[in-house]
Amino acid sequence: MIRVTFLGVGAALPSPGKTNCAYLLEADGARILFDCGPAILQQLAAVGRTPGDITHVFISHAHGDHALGYPMFRLWWSLSPPGWLTPVVVAGEATWTHLRALWAHCYGEIPGFAFHEVALPESPHSIDLTPGIRLSTWPMRHSTMFPVLGARFEIGQKVIAFTGDTARCDHILDLARGADLLIADSRYAHTVPPERLDQSQYHCSAQDAGEYAMQAQAKRLALVHIGPEYQGRQADLVAEARRAFAGPVSAPEAGEVIEIG
Repeated sequence: MIRVTFLGVGAALPSPGKTNCAYLLEADGARILFDCGPAILQQLAAVGRTPGDITHVFISHAHGDHALGYPMFRLWWSLSPPGWLTPVVVAGEATWTHLRALWAHCYGEIPGFAFHEVALPESPHSIDLTPGIRLSTWPMRHSTMFPVLGARFEIGQKVIAFTGDTARCDHILDLARGADLLIADSRYAHTVPPERLDQSQYHCSAQDAGEYAMQAQAKRLALVHIGPEYQGRQADLVAEARRAFAGPVSAPEAGEVIEIG
């Protein structure tokens, strides 16, 4: 059984109660934290978890809503009793430059502690996280200063795909192909006012997410990173995505769990 817990689902400035996007993927004995925003310790606590439960961390990019919690997550480990098995932390090479600077600026006086760091190129790449989990990454289209890696986790015959933050991008199809669950940036809408076309150079719309899910023949779609101006109208963005995609579509709430058998 694969279990995805939506720790947070909001945009950079999230709606009340949404918090920034972060997810916990549990499968094959691994507990993978996807993104590490400023409220990550509270997000984990809200679902009965601590950083000590995490075996792997994947950080899609260094924008604050996805990475500012990294120093606090690492501090938890620094202050924990010795002997614990620390997690493997995976990020793009450019993202690691910012993560190391964040730690140095916040708690750089703490010596002798380090995670097992894996730096990925900002190009298509694949690694085995565990004997049963293969991670493939592709560069997304969002920021030149803070490059984004979208991720595809292949777990046995199942696939969980995360776009991270991205505008329309051909690599979305690569990571989403045949996915059992596609978790897609859906920052704005075309059919629900306001139509925030200014966001289109950085993010996808709900319509885009539905089109990619349909083209990739994904089995299920979750809309995340929805802007705060659509608070209370998430169902309308779901309806927009359903115009293109016939499979199950949802806009999960923080704390919601999706299980893939």
